[in-house]
Amino acid sequence: MSQRDGFRDGGRDLAWTALDWPGLEHVHVRFDVGGGPGLRASGVAVAVIDGAPIHVVYQLTTDTVGAVRRLEVGGPGRSVTLLSDGSGHWTSRPDLDGCVDVDIAITPLTNTLPIRRLNLAVGESADIEVAYVSVPDFAVKRVSQRYTRTEAGYRYESGSFTADLEVDADGLVTTYSDLWRRA
Repeated sequence: MSQRDGFRDGGRDLAWTALDWPGLEHVHVRFDVGGGPGLRASGVAVAVIDGAPIHVVYQLTTDTVGAVRRLEVGGPGRSVTLLSDGSGHWTSRPDLDGCVDVDIAITPLTNTLPIRRLNLAVGESADIEVAYVSVPDFAVKRVSQRYTRTEAGYRYESGSFTADLEVDADGLVTTYSDLWRRA
């Protein structure tokens, strides 16, 4: 284990296949040495959405309590970087104050952030505000979400959208309703 940067060496490589459109994602995740919800992730997703190919690359870092500290996300010719103090205050983005998590539209990986950080018991729910990054334009806005722990995993809700998420022992999504499945 590396004590130098606070994250375990090695990590895990994961891949998801999109089930409702052509697409896949690969991500490498490293976890906090102390066993807490902190992680670092580096991912790439490619898909064809509404007939247009998209390519998304991201780097994500949380602190030891699982709050997002840095997100870099982009694609050909466009990118956005978000920086936070871990307490919900974002550099140059007061509209995101109070958001602790991020949600990148194309990846199930970002659902893992509140799942690990909230550590809900079966039957518990939590309403959160996130910095939502739409794809392919990489526009960022504040969005309300709800996570409810179920016997089988989690129920995710945002606006009128709902999805059932199954996760592994690390809180990483294995199945995202009928949209994504981990390979």
